[in-house]
Amino acid sequence: MRNMDVVQLLNTIFTGFAVIVAIVAAYKVGQKQNEINARILALQDYVAISATPGQDGTVALWNTGKSNLYLWGFDMPSNNIRFDKPRLISVSDVANYWIPAPNFGKIATTTNFEFKLYLTDEYQNKWVSEAGGEAHPTKITQDGKEVEVIIIKVWSYTTHKEEWTLE
Repeated sequence: MRNMDVVQLLNTIFTGFAVIVAIVAAYKVGQKQNEINARILALQDYVAISATPGQDGTVALWNTGKSNLYLWGFDMPSNNIRFDKPRLISVSDVANYWIPAPNFGKIATTTNFEFKLYLTDEYQNKWVSEAGGEAHPTKITQDGKEVEVIIIKVWSYTTHKEEWTLE
């Protein structure tokens, strides 16, 4: 074999190796880009509800996600409410929707409770938001008299996709 043939053979092998490395690198970059795109899409369609104590025995529901949500009903320890038409909980930093807190009547000790919200998003996906709370009996002075009241704390656990049907 002549020197020129050896150089051409090595050049061909090197070129082939470089092409294989380029293909593998492009494949890896494509995989990473797909992961990034999936994550961005998930963030755009992010669904989350935050529950906080409202005024006058209510629970305020804040849409902290990226999609308008529609509340079809909820389960509380003292009552389950269903709506014929859903209630909009819009994406907003200042607007919320409220639901009544559970009615415990008279309690002697701190009582924990849980509740569920049944939601759909703008794309008709179904979601369930799970939350909990604590009812704490205490006394306050109102109009010069000591009155028993219940202080409510609430928190959110999770919001997840779930197929649900309401009765």
